[in-house]
Amino acid sequence: MTITELAGALGVRTSTLRFWEKSGLIVPERVSSRVGAARRYPVPAIREARITAALRAAGYRIPDVQNAMRSIRQLHDVEEPSKALENRIDAIAQRTRALLRAGADLAEMIAGT
Repeated sequence: MTITELAGALGVRTSTLRFWEKSGLIVPERVSSRVGAARRYPVPAIREARITAALRAAGYRIPDVQNAMRSIRQLHDVEEPSKALENRIDAIAQRTRALLRAGADLAEMIAGT
């Protein structure tokens, strides 16, 4: 994801993501292009951003979120549960898209009659 896409998905400003990066809460990849360097957010960075957003929305201060993220990063053997969670999220997204397509088709059929 790009910084704009992730900010939109989380409902935060791009400047917020930059601040979280500066605070060490999320770690995007840097990708060089003809225009310059850009941030890309792979799945681990998106996961960290979602956790950070949830903790901030719950009222946790930045130092508390930093402590939580350090603890999360130190967990071992979480690859399997993380993959299972990612697969579940993907399945939900696919089902949501299918429902939206079906709704659009139904609306088109109703409007056509």
